[in-house]
Amino acid sequence: MQDISVHDQSWYSHCPVLLVLLAFTLSSICFAREKKDVVQFVNGDRMTCEIVRLEKGYLYVKLAVGEGTVSLDWSKISHIESPQTFVVADKTGARYTGSLQSTAEGKAPEEVQLQVTEPSASEVIPAKDVVELHTTDPGFWPNLHGGMDAGVNYSKQQNRTQYNFQTNALFERAKWLASGNYESSFSGGGNISDLRNEVRLNITRQLLSPRNFYGGLADFLQSDEQQLDLRTTLGGAVGHMFNYTNNSFIAAFVGADWNGERYSAAATVGRTGNSAEAILGTQVNFFRFKTTNILADARLYPSLTDPGRVRFDLNASLKLRLAKDLYWRLGYYLNFDSRPPNNLPKSDYGSTSSLGWVF
Repeated sequence: MQDISVHDQSWYSHCPVLLVLLAFTLSSICFAREKKDVVQFVNGDRMTCEIVRLEKGYLYVKLAVGEGTVSLDWSKISHIESPQTFVVADKTGARYTGSLQSTAEGKAPEEVQLQVTEPSASEVIPAKDVVELHTTDPGFWPNLHGGMDAGVNYSKQQNRTQYNFQTNALFERAKWLASGNYESSFSGGGNISDLRNEVRLNITRQLLSPRNFYGGLADFLQSDEQQLDLRTTLGGAVGHMFNYTNNSFIAAFVGADWNGERYSAAATVGRTGNSAEAILGTQVNFFRFKTTNILADARLYPSLTDPGRVRFDLNASLKLRLAKDLYWRLGYYLNFDSRPPNNLPKSDYGSTSSLGWVF
């Protein structure tokens, strides 16, 4: 444990404020396009709207009359059409880009086919096999999505304050995507404080086989509990999607990375701070319609240059939708090192509870 004043001038002490301001700036400049798409339901009702995205079994649209985003059960829709350009992904992982048109109206949802048309070709996909659909644009802002959440606790008895903050962003195109995630937690009272900050960046691109991908990753971790001023992990990996549906996503990847560590002055004796590692990782995501989202990201790092040393990172979360774009999030993190320097703690773990907003 260290006094928080040591970190007052560090870059990570200002991250929450900067990211909040950035998110509100981004949300204010993402202008809506003209609402001229058409959606028809199994019972024959039709609506004119702006199709935003299909995610986790729900089609999100903005109505021509009214404000906000409305979610529609994808299995109850018999026809859609839009002249706008979308990226459409099916359960095999294949992605197509073009405008949308159902091949026939009035059929049962399981019989509907979606035609994705681009200038040079068109693809017909069974609607029940469509897992993801989102708008695409040559510009930057229309392809950016994300969310943030925060929580605060205070105990008078111990004069102890706790806060946690998390924000994420995703930029997605037809064949590749880039994502970023920042998490910060603090617990302190009196002369004792514990600060933890982590930034995770990933970029992935689809290989020739739709279910296979490759990409790069970067992780930056600061932890008072482990007397870790900064751990930098930079690497690359190849992976495979085992399951990709409207209620689950399961993928695994393998690769290698360079790990650079900077501990506090007292903890660095006998440790070079640099090592090469292998990476074995998996990401599991289960969701139930728009109400529940369970996500787990686990990574194992066996050292290649320090035989016998193994690190393990786990980030997991449960999200429950409260209303519209608001949700409640319960998070858990674990960082384990089998061979830390100078008998420092082998692990740092904790849980967080917060209220969030998605943009």
